[in-house]
Amino acid sequence: MQHPFTALAPDYVSSLAIMKIDPARERELMARAELILASARRHADEWAEVKAVTGVPLLWGIASFERECDCNYACSPAQGDRWDRKSINVPRDLGPYRSWGESAVAAYRIDHLDQVGADNWTWTRALYEGELFNGFGPRNHGRHSGYLWSWSSVYTGGKYVADGEWDPSAHDKQCGMVPMMVALLRLDSSLALADGLPVPAVEAPSIVPAPAPVPIGMGGRVGLAGVDTAWLQKQLNRLGEQPPLIVDGSYGRATRRAVAAFQAKHQLTPDGLFGPATLAVLQGLA
Repeated sequence: MQHPFTALAPDYVSSLAIMKIDPARERELMARAELILASARRHADEWAEVKAVTGVPLLWGIASFERECDCNYACSPAQGDRWDRKSINVPRDLGPYRSWGESAVAAYRIDHLDQVGADNWTWTRALYEGELFNGFGPRNHGRHSGYLWSWSSVYTGGKYVADGEWDPSAHDKQCGMVPMMVALLRLDSSLALADGLPVPAVEAPSIVPAPAPVPIGMGGRVGLAGVDTAWLQKQLNRLGEQPPLIVDGSYGRATRRAVAAFQAKHQLTPDGLFGPATLAVLQGLA
C-alpha cells in the first residue's frame, strides 16, 4: 500500500526550500498575521484546550482557521457554520457546542487530526495535513495547492471555481497556509513546530526560483495505488452516500469522510484512507 504522507513528503521538503513570499503581499500578510495572532491570544484558553485534547499545534490551527473562516470565532472549523447551533453544511447536524474550542476539537477529530500525535507535527506533516484537509484536486492537475502556497513563489495558479470545476487560469486570492505560518512564526517564535526547521524568508529575491515539480497523479490515489478516486466516489454514491459525492477525482475532505464512514460501518479502521481491506469490502458489495 502506498502511504500518502511518505510519498508526498519529499515534495513538501523541496517546495519549502525554495519558497519565497510574494513581495507585493508582504505588508498585507504581516498586518493580517498580527491581527489574527492577537485574536488567537484572546482565545488562548480555548486554543490550549484544542491542543491538549487533539495535539494540533497553534501555528497550524490558526493558519487553517484563517483559510476556513477568516478566523471568525463565531464559526466552527468543521464547515464554517455557527457553532452555537446545528450545522447545515457538510458535515451536517453537528453541535450546538458550548464553546468555539469544543467545536474545534470536534472538527479536528472528524478528520483524525487528533491521531497525528503532538510530537509528529513537523513542517512536512503540517503541510500534508493541510493539503489533505482541503483536498488533492490541484495536485491531480499538476499544480501546487493555493490552499497551502498562495502568495508565494511555489503557487503558479489554478483553482476550483465551482464544485468539480477546475480553472487552470484562475488564481487563489486568499493567503495560503504556508506564508501565513511563516508570518505568524516571525511574530512569535514560540509557535515553532516539532522539528524546528528553519522556515523560508519573507523577503523575495530578485530572481524567484522555479517551483518544485508536483508529483502527478498522487491526488487520485490516496491509499491504494492504482485505484481511481472518481471510481471510488461513484461506488460510494451507488451505495447511497448522502449527500452524493461530486465525482471529480479529487480525494478531498468529503471523500475522506465518506470513506471513514464506510469503514466504520463495515468494522474497518475508520482512518479515511482507501487501502486493500476497504477495497475488498467495497468490491464485495458490487
